[in-house]
Amino acid sequence: MNDHTLQLTWAGQFLAAMLGLTFHTNPMMGQCEADLNGNQTVDNEDLMIVLSNYGITCDEASAMDPVISEIHYNPSSQQGNDSQYEFVELMNPHPFSISVSGYSLADGIDVTFPEGTMIPAGGFLVTANDTATYAALLNPFIPLFEWSGASSLHNSGETIRLLRPDGTEADIVTYSDTNGWTNEADGFGSSLEWKGIPYDNSLPDSWAGSNALGGSPGGANSTWAD
Repeated sequence: MNDHTLQLTWAGQFLAAMLGLTFHTNPMMGQCEADLNGNQTVDNEDLMIVLSNYGITCDEASAMDPVISEIHYNPSSQQGNDSQYEFVELMNPHPFSISVSGYSLADGIDVTFPEGTMIPAGGFLVTANDTATYAALLNPFIPLFEWSGASSLHNSGETIRLLRPDGTEADIVTYSDTNGWTNEADGFGSSLEWKGIPYDNSLPDSWAGSNALGGSPGGANSTWAD
């Protein structure tokens, strides 16, 4: 441990004492509870997590989850076939990196994120039916994971759930091509893009068709410029 890390650890312990928190090493896991973002280092982001959650309840503080931010369920024939271009994107809306190790997407698609998977502050993670297609399109630093088995997205709509490692639900979106959902993403070239904070992504009014053909996987949603 270098001097900087040691000083930072002491700073974290001092701040923990001020806030009445107790951190200790777990000898079975080889991890410490002060490593709040799960990157195996007690660093400035861990302090940021404590500060940004100061004064709120434990239930509220536990909600350090990503959100489902983009769904491309029916690519247009101009772009290519569904099996190549379907994707679901997650966004980290927090001002610090978060670990999604052991998180999974379920129902409409099936994928579990391996140990060590991180999403940086304000960053993205992409899951796709065909990762070969998106590996050629995305920044290489964007986490990219392939759906399991015969996973695919129904063109008429379905439910996508984001689950924490313990099986509890972190986020849920039930999209459709009717009932208030835009039909721009139903084979006309757009993806479904979440409008961003503070919109509730479970509601159809919180989504819009992308301005870009095929959407904006792994980057800021194209509709945010509006």
